[in-house]
Formats: sequence, structure tokens, C-alpha cells
Amino acid sequence: MTTATSSAALVPIQPVFSDAERLALAGLLAGYRGLTPEAYTLDLRQFTAWCRARSVPLFTVRRADIESFARDLEERGRAGLPHPQAVHHRRVLQVRRRRRTP
Repeated sequence: MTTATSSAALVPIQPVFSDAERLALAGLLAGYRGLTPEAYTLDLRQFTAWCRARSVPLFTVRRADIESFARDLEERGRAGLPHPQAVHHRRVLQVRRRRRTP
């Protein structure tokens, strides 16, 4: 016969984000209106979960990490079209660059 033992020990939990990371994410989302913050929140949740799974702190992310994340999304069939806001910003930058060139 086996006996079960119980424990009331507490295990400390590490916060998912540092205060600086939490502030940076909130600041990013605060700059948008409408449905964009909701869409970006979903994207950030996916990306930060991907970073946590690979032990990559947010402030150390490199371009290679972002490209690897995008490849992972493509492999899973989750990569979609860019958000309309991202397309808008890209077009604005293209127009500004054209104006600067002589």
C-alpha cells in the first residue's frame, strides 16, 4: 500500500515580463487606435510566447530571431497578409523616400 504525502510549499513564480518590457509593450500598443491594438496584441502574444519558448529576452531580439519567428509561422500555416496599418506605414515611407531623391 502506498501513502500519499501533501506539501504546502510555495514556489516563487518569475514574472513573464520585466517592468521595462511591460512598459515598452504597453507604449507600443498605446500609439494605435481602432482594431489595430487588438491585432497587434495578438501578434505580440504569439511573438513573446515564441521568445519565451526559446529563452530570448525581448530586448535582445535580433533580426534573425524575427525572421525565424516568421518562418515558424509560415511552417504552421499561420502567416497571413500584413496588417493594413503596416501596409499604410510602408507606403508612407516609400512616398517620403521618393520625395527625398533628386
